[in-house]
Amino acid sequence: MGKRIQPLRKTLTKRSVGHNRNIIIILLICASIRCVDYIISEEIIHNKASSQMINVYNTETEKLMQLEMETYIAGVVAAEMPASFELDALKAQAVAARTFALKRMNTPNSNVTALYPKAQITTSPATCQAWISDDEQRERWGKDYIKWHQKIIQAVTETAGEVLCYDGVLIDPVYHASCGGGATESAEYVWGNAKPYLVSVPCNHPADQHSGVTMAISQAELMEKLDLQSNAVNVIAEERTPSNRLKTMLVGDNTIRGSELRNALGLKSTLIDWLIIGDQMIVTTNGYGHGAGMCQNGANYYAQLGYNYQQILQHYYRGAVVQKNNKYI
Repeated sequence: MGKRIQPLRKTLTKRSVGHNRNIIIILLICASIRCVDYIISEEIIHNKASSQMINVYNTETEKLMQLEMETYIAGVVAAEMPASFELDALKAQAVAARTFALKRMNTPNSNVTALYPKAQITTSPATCQAWISDDEQRERWGKDYIKWHQKIIQAVTETAGEVLCYDGVLIDPVYHASCGGGATESAEYVWGNAKPYLVSVPCNHPADQHSGVTMAISQAELMEKLDLQSNAVNVIAEERTPSNRLKTMLVGDNTIRGSELRNALGLKSTLIDWLIIGDQMIVTTNGYGHGAGMCQNGANYYAQLGYNYQQILQHYYRGAVVQKNNKYI
């Protein structure tokens, strides 16, 4: 009986080895296919990338880069929106980013040229749009690099050359991370200049990581940060915009704009509420950014509901149309 068990074990071992070998071969084939898909996706963006070049000042390296437009847009989408978002949200971001870049190319900005005279745009969201290189994408996404990179390449290539126009003119396609849910803001309440395509629109996305963010500040700190001399106790919301963002507030006898309070306290948005408890002011914000134009979290929410990227863009930029600009492809 013991002599019969030994051959059986050998047979099982051989089968196990053979089975494992087959699994390894299958995994290698899958990896090869994935690698080929990645190479193909890179070739697609290279072939579809416009011959139009853009001079990009890298604020990290302090060097000027000359990039093909679509290659640049891929780096912006990677930096500006989570790659885990729905494909149509990423496509909407690609069109908005491309429109922003081309508008800056047509209309030089002094904040950009002050950093580098030949620059048309920078990699800083403080002056333009965020941008990350392929190496930075690898570092950020690690083992998910190929999956997320391919997804972004798809979003860019499937919208190649598409821009947003109003009455045939490139719009100013501002966007922000989160409106806080409820509604976006009109441009006139952010920058003082009304634009027909940048009006407040409904945006009922669920609560996100930027919802209900609180901070506490003492009365003395508040006065110091606002550069006020009085020791006022009363802090009253004097006026709000139609989207419920703080327009002006009274701090004692001083009228403070909502944007001033946001900047002074480093708040995420002007969708602000507060509660005075003793000497403490408990401030709560919802959303992240100026609130005008496309809400990125909202774009993802509408994509989840089945909106395509053109419908998303037309929702946030009222009256603007997506059109192919063959000059740049």
